[in-house]
Amino acid sequence: MFASSFGFALMNAFAKILSVNIPPMENIFFRSVVMVVIMLFVYIYMALRQNKKKKLKKGGFVKLFMRVAFGSFAMFCVFYNIATIPLGTATAFAQSVPLYVVFIGLFFLKEKINIAIICATLIGFVGILMIGNPSINGLSVANILCGIASGVGMAIAFVALKGLKDYFDNAFVILSFALGTTLLGLFGMLIPIENVGGFVMPTKIEWFFILCMGISGTIAQHFLNKAYVIAPVGIVAPIDYSRIIFSIFLGILLGDSLPNATTTIGITLIIISGLLIATPALLEDIRKIRNKKLQNLK
Repeated sequence: MFASSFGFALMNAFAKILSVNIPPMENIFFRSVVMVVIMLFVYIYMALRQNKKKKLKKGGFVKLFMRVAFGSFAMFCVFYNIATIPLGTATAFAQSVPLYVVFIGLFFLKEKINIAIICATLIGFVGILMIGNPSINGLSVANILCGIASGVGMAIAFVALKGLKDYFDNAFVILSFALGTTLLGLFGMLIPIENVGGFVMPTKIEWFFILCMGISGTIAQHFLNKAYVIAPVGIVAPIDYSRIIFSIFLGILLGDSLPNATTTIGITLIIISGLLIATPALLEDIRKIRNKKLQNLK
């Protein structure tokens, strides 16, 4: 999961570099085209190497569509914010996923949520209000809405992703997502809105950065999907907050100013909130792993 977090932070850093000249939708398109090419080779290679196919359930296309659709929408929101606000702030908005997962579980999956989780969620929303305060951080309404939408979109996509392991293999899920974001970027370039659509012919160095963005994003996506599919979510989720730290560091290297006190406190509250929300699942998963090891020793 650390590899995934660093890979995504690196991808966002390359997107930040490219955003000086290239619109977000064009960035998404090229990032996704590189991902499609890589995953096609991976998928074909795996299909030829697999002698015995894993038995998978039929169906699952509704969940796959939700994964692709909401994940693609969240990617646009993230890339828009990367182009217009500091990298660390854009990433912190996107990493508010657990807050929205709580609401999805409560209202749509009918899960029981205890008072501790509700309090942790409220702490996270205070953090979002602090980093999204336009009077302090100078964010536009579009930035704030995209920040919130990126978290909501990723939350729905991750909930859908968790249920896909019984229907599709990891490579097919990533390839489907890459195809979806490619279409989004392709049609999105036709949108005549500043900092959204349009096409600018990349320079030689920008082609290199595009390749790096696509490769780092593909590797990160692979490790993310693998982590959520094979590892307990309670152990995986807290590690992903390292992405914020990586992004702040890379953003500063690229010229972003140090986060002000209000933004720093807000980011800290979001991280604390996410860790508190993940703690019960983490403890439960650790208990299960320990019990399994004890049973194997008997």
